[in-house]
Amino acid sequence: MEPVYNLPSDTPAHIMKMQVEIVLKKTPLQRLQMCAELTEFSLYMLKRQILSKHDGISGGRLKFEMIKVLYADCFSDEEMTRIEEHFTNLD
Repeated sequence: MEPVYNLPSDTPAHIMKMQVEIVLKKTPLQRLQMCAELTEFSLYMLKRQILSKHDGISGGRLKFEMIKVLYADCFSDEEMTRIEEHFTNLD
C-alpha cells in the first residue's frame, strides 16, 4: 500500500514522507501501541473539552456527550434519544 502524502496539513511533503517512513519501520505491535495511545489521548481531549463547556456534568451525561460527538452520524435521532436516556439514567 502506497502511503498518502497529500492529506491536508501544514507539514511540508518531504517531512510528511519522512514521518510516514519512520512509522512504517516500526513493528506492527509498535504501530498498534501508537494507535492506542493516540486514541486514548483523543478521548481524553474530547472529555476535557466537554467538561470545560458543562461545569458539573454527571458521569452518564458526559459519556453520552462523548458518544454524541463520536457517533452522531451512526445513529438515527430516535436511536440517539434512546442512548441518551440510557446514559442519563445511569446517574
